[in-house]
Formats: sequence, structure tokens, C-alpha cells
Amino acid sequence: MRCLVCLTVLLLCSPLRGQVPSKERSYPQLLSTCYPKGIAAGSARPTPSYDFVDRTKLPAGAKVLSAAKAREGTIWVVTDAGAFRSEGGPYAALAESSIRPGLRVVAVASDSIGHIWAATNKGLLVTDGKGDSHLIDGKDGVPYENMTCLHLAANGDVWGGTANGAWRLRGGRFRYFWGRRWLPGNAVRTVWTDDRGRAWLDTDGGFACIEEKSMTLSEKAAHFDAIAQARHIRRGFINEIHLKSAGHPAQGYRFEVSDNDGLWNSIYVGAMTFRYAVSKEPKARQQAKQGLEAMLDLERLSGIPGFPARAVVTDEELRQGIDGVDFQGRVNAPGETAKVWYRSPVDPTVWCKGDTSSDETDGHYFAWYVYHELVADASEKQKIAAVVRRVTDHILSHDYTLVDHTGRKTRWGIWRPALINHDPFYITLQPINSLEMLAYLTIASHITGDEKYARAYEELVQKHHYLINTLRIRRGLPGQWMGINHSDDEMLFMMYYAILKLEKDPDRRRILEESITRAWEGGGDEQGVRLEHSPLYNFIYGATTGKPCLAEEGIENLEDWPWDMINWNVKNRQRTDVRIRSAPGRNRNDVNLDRVLPPSERCLERWNGDPFRPDGGNNGVTEDDGAAWALAYWLGVYHGYVPAGKR
Repeated sequence: MRCLVCLTVLLLCSPLRGQVPSKERSYPQLLSTCYPKGIAAGSARPTPSYDFVDRTKLPAGAKVLSAAKAREGTIWVVTDAGAFRSEGGPYAALAESSIRPGLRVVAVASDSIGHIWAATNKGLLVTDGKGDSHLIDGKDGVPYENMTCLHLAANGDVWGGTANGAWRLRGGRFRYFWGRRWLPGNAVRTVWTDDRGRAWLDTDGGFACIEEKSMTLSEKAAHFDAIAQARHIRRGFINEIHLKSAGHPAQGYRFEVSDNDGLWNSIYVGAMTFRYAVSKEPKARQQAKQGLEAMLDLERLSGIPGFPARAVVTDEELRQGIDGVDFQGRVNAPGETAKVWYRSPVDPTVWCKGDTSSDETDGHYFAWYVYHELVADASEKQKIAAVVRRVTDHILSHDYTLVDHTGRKTRWGIWRPALINHDPFYITLQPINSLEMLAYLTIASHITGDEKYARAYEELVQKHHYLINTLRIRRGLPGQWMGINHSDDEMLFMMYYAILKLEKDPDRRRILEESITRAWEGGGDEQGVRLEHSPLYNFIYGATTGKPCLAEEGIENLEDWPWDMINWNVKNRQRTDVRIRSAPGRNRNDVNLDRVLPPSERCLERWNGDPFRPDGGNNGVTEDDGAAWALAYWLGVYHGYVPAGKR
């Protein structure tokens, strides 16, 4: 089984010289193959003889498990009767507690310069074999201290096996391997490497082979896109799929209708739009167009001019079997009892989902804008202008709300000044929804050329302080770790991108740039998104402000993203190299890590997920569509933060 794991100068903002490599580089992509029922032929575990150990001096019947010899001749031996030490004479019990109280050595190895390395229950010990030693533990970055085995690889890596996964030390940085993304079982008994540099791990669930393949990001992009096209597109809509057998897409899957079909499609449309802008590949244009046409159907099939449905599903899809449809579900708005699904007045074979939120409208406006600017021909621009006009007029005619099949406003489609500025029930929406509406009106004015949208923008700024409201984004409790809505961040940066690309007035930009800068950088006890190392947020911040944006961190994040898009379970709260932050009962996030781990060590999520969450996953029964990665990558390539690959 594989567990493989106006287009003005502003639009062309590019990173500062020297921020990123000038040409595409190769990087080592981690891959894992698991063998739950046995090991591949030719990869047998080595059986060292330890012939330098005088077994006659050990306790009678003691079995040698591992042994190491220091440069000066001192020998350390681990047996099933305990650990021993000899300087040429008798073997004496190793005085482990003299190194650190409670320390227990469970395996040893020696390097070519005569040091002994020991796996212990408190971390990794390095010693000269006599009296000088140093313990490398969680404070130094050891992900899990209670070790079961170790291996010194020929290339300088140190591999540590534990009862809770494995880790690798390379160049002063640790990498943690836990769960089915990497291992068939988490209790690791032995680690070794073969002559190809591959690491083999014997676990309680079978064997794993972890290796590195030289890769480029353009090759990774092609890999993810092939998966998306092969099994993630449903009538133009893209989403995760539900697997019939955990970890095995080839054994069958089911599509899912999500709450956010418009938003998820917009992310893929954006990715393919930027890809086309860079490459001019007809395939990229076709894929962007297919996704956009599906999004246009959400508004067309709703039967309500200017109202995009959350999702649509056909009777044929229901007959074939599809997840995510609950015809008993209710509209989520306060006081509503109406069912959220209704028959399309346009096509009687289609069901539409109402109660559309600002998540979806953000996605629609973002996709309309980038496709209009970078892909659309004249006829497509007319079609986009028409839908932009209908949706924006719908919102304006309903006093800055989105009204669905119930004839009443949806739960989250709220931008009305009286509500978000003054109503206690809605006031938490004020900062981001103010930015959203200013972005919608800016896009509508740009695409349609109708000045009424610019006038509406000005009224919101002058009479209802919507620009000032944007300065409150990620401020106070919503900016502290326990109160952050990471789903809002995804929408927020899509809207920052559109409005800052189009806004040229220096007085307006002054406020908008302060808003995005504070959201990215943070301050005091308010946490900025820069701590998340997100390539999407980093690149958008740089592209819209021209400021340095940690582009290299963004590239490393893209490189580290798992090759395998199966959503395996991940657990990190047991680690010794992180701290758990806890705020029971407070707002959105009760438990967080104190730092963001690399993508390969946390659960697979879109940009709306919480990267500080310690544990998560879906037990391998879903596969992600890769669109989130693709948007960050292609936007980064388009704006010059990521070197373009060969085509």
C-alpha cells in the first residue's frame, strides 16, 4: 500500500531583489511507502555482530541489543538485562542516573569520530563514552523524547524511533513522522537506512520506507492538478472526495456537495487563472473557464436574480449517490424554520441550497475579478459584467443584505450599516464585512463601469466609516489566538487582494495598507498571520503592498506540503518540542500549539483551517483537491515570488 504521502504598476508588484531564487530549484520531496503485511524483498534489516563486545563479561544469558565503541576504547552495551559500560575490563552497569536522574539508555550507536550516541527515555544523548555528555531533548527540538531506537545514517542524519512515531535530525532541524501518512504503526522498533539512502522503520503495524525524491514545485503542481482532474471535478465543481476504503482512491469514492461550493471553486478558478496568465496553456484556460461556468450556474439556477446558491445538485447525482445533502436541513438565520434546499425554478431536475454566506460571495467576486482581468475574452467579460451587476444590485436593493428563497436575509450575508455598526448581534462582523462590501463595490465599478457603485462606496466611507472599520480587523479578542476565525482570514486576504489591486487613491490606500499590514504583522497580544507561514497570505501581502513578505518561508511551505493528499489523522499534543496553549470555553479555539508546524506534520487543510490546531484529520477517508496549494503556488509564480518552472 502506498501512503504517499486596471492593471497598473500595482498589479505587477514584485518581490525585492534577492528575496527568492532567480530560477526554479529542486528540493527533496518526502515520500512514504507502507508495508503492513511484510517488508519488500531486498530491504532486510542489517544484523550487526558487535564482535567488539566480550559477551563473557556480561551477565549470563544477556542478549546484546545494541553496542557502541568510543574513540578511546570505551564500550557501551544495551542488553535485555540492562545497559553496561566497559573501558577494557569488566562490564559495569551504566550509571545512567548520574547523567540525569531517571535516565534510561535503550539503544546506542557510534559515529566515525568516536562519539557514542544513545537513545534514552529523555531524549538523545551524545557522549565520549567516559564522563563528558550532552542530552538533546525537547528544548532543543526533539519532537518526542521517550525513544526506543536510533540510527546514524551515512549522510549525517540521525533517526530516532519512539513509542509515538519517529523523527529525523538533519542540519540542526528535526522532522517528525506520526500516523498513517508516514507509518503503518506508531510504535517504532528499529530504524535503518539502505544503500539508496532510504530509511526503513519497523513498527507495530508493519514496515515503512521513507525516502526523498528530487522534485520541483512545477512538477508538484502538475501532480496535484492531475489528481484534481482525475477525480475531484463534478460538473465543473471541485471539492474533496470521500473514499470507500481509507487511503485508497482507486478503490472508489463519492463526491461531496459542500456548504461552500462557490468558495472552493473560486480558489481553483483563481489558481488556474494565474496559471494561464503565466503559461498561456490552453488547458489552464479551459480548466479556469469550466470552474467559472459552474460558479455562474449557482446564480443562474437559483432562480433569484443576483443570488448565488451555496450549492446545487441534480437528481441524477442523488440517484448515483453523493454526500453532503440533507433535505431536512434548515436555514441557519435567526428565527428561520424554512428548509435550506429548494427546487430550482429554472431547472426542475436541480436542487439549490440557500442561506448563502459572505464566504461564497467573497469567492465569487474574487474569481470574477481575476478571471476578468487575466483570462476573459470580450464575450466572457460581458457575461461577467452582467452577473457582477445582478449580484451587486441584489445586495444594494435589499439594503446591503443577501436575500434567498425565503424572501429574508441569510445568516451571514449581512453588510447593512445599521446592523454591522450598531446591532450587538451582528457587530462582530463589522471589520471584515466592511472590507468585503468596499471590495465588492470596487470590483463592480471596475468591471461594469457604472459609477453608482463608486457612489455607494463613497457613502459607506463618509457616512458609515467603513474604511475606518477595516482598521479593526484582527484587533482585540478576534486577534488573540483563542478568538481568531481562520476562515475569516481566507476571505479577508482574497478581498485585500482585489481591493488593493484596484484602489489607486493614496488616501484610501493609506488606510487599507495599514489594515492589511496590521493583519499580517500583528502586534502586542494580537497575532499576525505571518506566524502561520502561509504562502498565500505572504504573497498577497507582498503583491499588494510591495513590502518584503517572507517569500522564502512561503516557498518552503509549498515544498513541505504532503505529496499525498489523503486526510490522515495527525496528533501533535504529545510532542515535547511544542507548548500547548489552553483557554477552556473561550471563543473559537480552546487548545492551540504555540507555533505552526510544517505542513507535513499537521492535518491537511485549506487556508480556512487553524494551522495551530494540534490534532486533526479524517482517518484517511477523504482526499483533498489541492486547490488551496495551487492558488498559493500560481499566485506566487505570477507575482514573481516563486520561480517559474519549465513548460
